[in-house]
Amino acid sequence: MNSGDKSGGVLVIAYGNPLRSDDGVAWRAAEEIRTTFASRIEVVCRHQLTPELAENASQADVVIFVDATARGNAGEVVCQSVTAESREARFSHHLTPSQVLALCDRWYGVSPPAFVISISGECFDHGDGLSAAARSGLRQSVRVVSDLISALQPLDSTAIGSVQLKISEGRT
Repeated sequence: MNSGDKSGGVLVIAYGNPLRSDDGVAWRAAEEIRTTFASRIEVVCRHQLTPELAENASQADVVIFVDATARGNAGEVVCQSVTAESREARFSHHLTPSQVLALCDRWYGVSPPAFVISISGECFDHGDGLSAAARSGLRQSVRVVSDLISALQPLDSTAIGSVQLKISEGRT
């Protein structure tokens, strides 16, 4: 797929380290999401967000970032809308979702609507197992992504605006 082609649809970008216990929960969520939605969405797993992901994002109608966090109560899942960062992103190989969207806008002239699903973990030590709280958050995050994708169908600005409103009001 080249940068001139917009394939559309939903892009899920999961990031974290699957060898750091709960930090790998996003990758596991991505695999369940991939299984649930099969060919209807594109799923990408990375250790960190990099500038190269701007091309993938430029071809999507909606981008959903999934990540583990040490903030919040273990097992908690938070969904927030995210926009391109207004200040210029520093060139780095470790970006935030806002910076990926800013590069997408700068390089490809588009900034798709986007959301961040954060799953609170409790153990980020070396290992590939998940804590009970992260497993609970994993199940909940897959439901949140499923609900988000369902709410966005059909993928149009009215549906996206409605979902962003509900998220900003804390209802998703």
